Amino acid sequence: MKFLKIATMFTFSICLFYACQKKEIFLPITNSKSEYGKKLLENSKAREDKERNFLQNWINKREDSLHQKFIPTSSGIWIRFISEKKISRPKINSVVKYSAEVKTLSGEIIYSFNEFGKKQGVLGKFKEIRGIESALYMMGKGDIAEIVLPSFTAYGLYGDEKKIGANVPLLITLNLIDIKPLLN
Repeated sequence: MKFLKIATMFTFSICLFYACQKKEIFLPITNSKSEYGKKLLENSKAREDKERNFLQNWINKREDSLHQKFIPTSSGIWIRFISEKKISRPKINSVVKYSAEVKTLSGEIIYSFNEFGKKQGVLGKFKEIRGIESALYMMGKGDIAEIVLPSFTAYGLYGDEKKIGANVPLLITLNLIDIKPLLN
């Protein structure tokens, strides 16, 4: 019995000793990129530039009946207001309620206002399309705008896995229904 207690204490001591040893941390190598990674980045940039040029040419040919042109934004989208009330804009952490109609650049409806429904989100913590969030920051309550989204600000490389394919730019009519401050 005494031997069992001594053996247990000895084993416990050894385990404790090894547990207190300094652990070696292996950091990732950050200063080298593989040739594959470099090529992938180059191809991605070239595809984005080609898409931006295509969209700019498409936009230059469009003008609505009110002679309003799409305005480029710093977030990479283009916007034109159909109805603008010139009231206060939402800020980060504002809760916004909105609806949208999603179309192809040729005007074919992918999701109607009814299919898209009314959605709600918190700006800065958005779980929807990045381009829609960018446009909502520029809109006021009751505003309706048309936005052109390059694929990388919409559904990107994978599409929405339903009706929108990979690398598809979108034309979206966006309606900002309501803005409320986030209650903590």
